[in-house]
Parts: sequence; structure tokens; C-alpha cells
Amino acid sequence: QLVLMSQQNQFPAMMRRHQRHHMRWCWLLLPLSWAFLAGPSPVRPRVPGRSEKTKRWAAREDPSVESEDGRAAALRSLAASALTRETAPEEVFEAIRVLEKAKNRTGDSGFSKYLTGDWRLIYTTGTKKTEDEVGRINYVPITAVQRFDMEKKFIRNGVYLGPISLEFEGSFRWLEDQRRLEFDFEELKVGGFSLDLPDWLRGMAGMKSSTPYKKQPAFNFVAVDEQIAAARGAGGGVALWLRNEL
Repeated sequence: QLVLMSQQNQFPAMMRRHQRHHMRWCWLLLPLSWAFLAGPSPVRPRVPGRSEKTKRWAAREDPSVESEDGRAAALRSLAASALTRETAPEEVFEAIRVLEKAKNRTGDSGFSKYLTGDWRLIYTTGTKKTEDEVGRINYVPITAVQRFDMEKKFIRNGVYLGPISLEFEGSFRWLEDQRRLEFDFEELKVGGFSLDLPDWLRGMAGMKSSTPYKKQPAFNFVAVDEQIAAARGAGGGVALWLRNEL
């Protein structure tokens, strides 16, 4: 009985630590402009040792037809990573780099026909500021979902923890020749209710305000298909999403 009472007394403290851990992730990931888009510089993950597959991908510098096999392999790796989360984080990063090098900017990318829908954030490298404050992010441990509506030019970035939801909503512009989606967050919702923020706080939160952006929040996409999307943010971080219904 004493052991049982001790365990029962410890349980509330364990739950509080668990909730604090997840709430830290909530505030870190919303909006993505804090940690992924508006940071000062790109962050390349420290890679102590690369697999032979990663070395072969990294060696492919020519974004021509000769690199098509490498591009297909990178897409397969990202799809497997998004579905299983078992691929080494450095290989996810290198696969995205391969797609960046092989990106063809001529003609229609075909990305826009796939982007509409809900996308769950699976992986992100974040930026130097994120790394300094809370450590490196690789696979994202909580539910963070991005919604794009190409017809309405609507964007939502949300983090969901049980009944708690934090959502930034706004509008975007799609630049096909650059495979680039530039956006402005204009509204913050907590638990589904709009929160009216003063202008100075909107600026700090990465939302549209009277203060000009240091960098326009944006995603530079390198892959979008029926399963996955991958992009580099204006702040230098890379991200991988999985279509939410998969």
C-alpha cells in the first residue's frame, strides 16, 4: 500500500512535467516564422558520420537529367521518412538538399495542384536561434499541421495538443517561376477564438504588422506530390510534411 501511495503521489508531478514538455513544443512551433522562417541564418545539422547512401546523394551536384535517379531516390527516402520516422535525420536533410540542387525552374512544377490540403509537419531543422534556445529539432514530436488552399490563397499554421489549439491564419502568394509561397499571418486563434494582439506583439510573433519584415516569410518548395511536401524557409531551415490524411 505504501508503494502504491508513493506512485500515486508521483503521478501528478509526472503529468505536469509531461504537459510542460509538450507546451514548450507548442510555443516553439507556432508560428513557424519564429523558428523556421524568420531566423537569421540556415543551420546544417552536425553529421558525425554519413551513410554510403548519403555520401552518394551529396556527391550529385549536377541538376540535369543525369541526376534524375538521385532525385527519385531522394523522393522515395523522404516518403519513407515521413511515413515511418525511421530514416536518420541527416539523411532526410541530405535528401532535401539533393532536390534543391536538382530543382528545375523551367515550365510548370506541378506543385500547385497538390498543395491544397492539410499537411502534418514531420521534420524540421529550425534555425540557429531555435537551436540555441531549445535544442536542435529533427522529427517533430507533437501535432503541427499546415493548411494551404490554393484557390482561396489561404494559409493556416496550427499546433494541437488535446483540446488546446494555437492557430495562425493568413493569406499567401504563389510564385510559380520560383516555386515559392510567400505569406502573411494576419490572425491568431487560441482554442478557435480570435485573439486581438497589439501591433508590437504582432510583429514579435511574426505576424503582419506596421513593422516591415526583416525577411518576407516564405516557403521555397523543392517537392510536392500526393504524399509529401518539402521546402526551405526564408530563415534557412528545411521542413518535411506528410499529407495529413495518410
